[in-house]
Amino acid sequence: MATVLIVDDAEDISFSLGNLVKKEGFTPVIAATGNEALAILKTNIIDLIFLDIGLPDINGIKLIPAIREIAADSDIVMLTGRNEAKSAVDSLKAGAVDYIVKPFELIEFTTSLNRLMQSRLASKMAAIQSQKDDDSTMIGESQAMQPVKEALATAAEVKSPVLITGETGTGKELAAKAVHQQQTNKGVFVKVDCGTLSANLIESELFGYEKGAFTDAQASKKGLVEIADGGTLFLDEIGNLPISLQPKLLRLIADSTFRRVGGTRDIKVSVRIIAATNNNIEQQVANGHFRQDLFYRLNVIPIHLPPLRQRQDDIVLLAEYYLHYFNRELKKNIKGFTDIARANLLSHDWPGNIRELRNLVEREVIFCKSEWLQFQGDSPLTGKGEDNVQMASLAELERKHIANVLKACNNNKSKAAEILGITRTTLRTKTETG
Repeated sequence: MATVLIVDDAEDISFSLGNLVKKEGFTPVIAATGNEALAILKTNIIDLIFLDIGLPDINGIKLIPAIREIAADSDIVMLTGRNEAKSAVDSLKAGAVDYIVKPFELIEFTTSLNRLMQSRLASKMAAIQSQKDDDSTMIGESQAMQPVKEALATAAEVKSPVLITGETGTGKELAAKAVHQQQTNKGVFVKVDCGTLSANLIESELFGYEKGAFTDAQASKKGLVEIADGGTLFLDEIGNLPISLQPKLLRLIADSTFRRVGGTRDIKVSVRIIAATNNNIEQQVANGHFRQDLFYRLNVIPIHLPPLRQRQDDIVLLAEYYLHYFNRELKKNIKGFTDIARANLLSHDWPGNIRELRNLVEREVIFCKSEWLQFQGDSPLTGKGEDNVQMASLAELERKHIANVLKACNNNKSKAAEILGITRTTLRTKTETG
């Protein structure tokens, strides 16, 4: 939740403005002096500051540079008197984004508050570089997905850490976004890929740094933890987080505080932690590559995503979803899959899981020239690729293929026999002897 600092020595004004801030859904913090305001800024993340020009200990305009040193990203609105037009201009030059002339109507304050908060949220969202998913809904009606959906719903009702496990391509990021989207007051969703950032970069990317912390640190910079304040921090491939950084993450989860690189002050945030891994993290704990106490902190709500090969009832459902999605994206009008294509979908083992299915459907939609999608000759689903060779007898492969064709045809034996190129009698014989 965004926080607003009101700096004014008039208690009645501070009280009234604080109530308005709370009514609009934000958290108010009150300071009566400049020094009190600076102390608050050192230990809290403040989004917006309403600063009175006439404070007991310092002129508000002279306080702006000191605020900028501590909280460079906070927006400042100056509260000036009716006869202080020049001061209002000077405050803008000093770094304030706006000013309100006293006495003012409360609606004027509320309008300024909401306008600046909406602007900050838009900027915050633009700063987050995470790949856009097709949807935040977990698609699947198979038995294997029922406990997953129940766990996602439970996770959305609380703020406890979540640990999502599963093979590569099973949709761990999508599951994290599903939890985030179902929350009330969800804030922003920030993804950190612990598997692609180097050990040297990940600390400053996560926690930010202070000016002068290292050679190229020309100014202080917020990390992704601060950007995620009030929202969700998704730590993908958490098993790759360097062991040297794990205590700092543990402290963030336990105390909701951290320090920037090169910093000496604690910063408090309100962040929901969701982590994911395709590794056996318990084995990493046993091997000493992952802290046991951090594992326990993360594993409050465990969610395991089953591989696609264990979700037979969802394969065609997912394929049709992506077909409709890429129809829209690529401006195609493919009506659906042929019966043979459906059988091919069901006979494949999907080692790359949902990601492999999505990429394959995208490719086939691009090259499809007809109303109904039939997989290309070089597709792994046609059985012509070297990677599709299976160590099984011909009888086993035949039984599996017949079962998949029947399933794709909703057990219509006449249609299945036609696709297989055999008579209905032969089909009945093969199914009865299989």
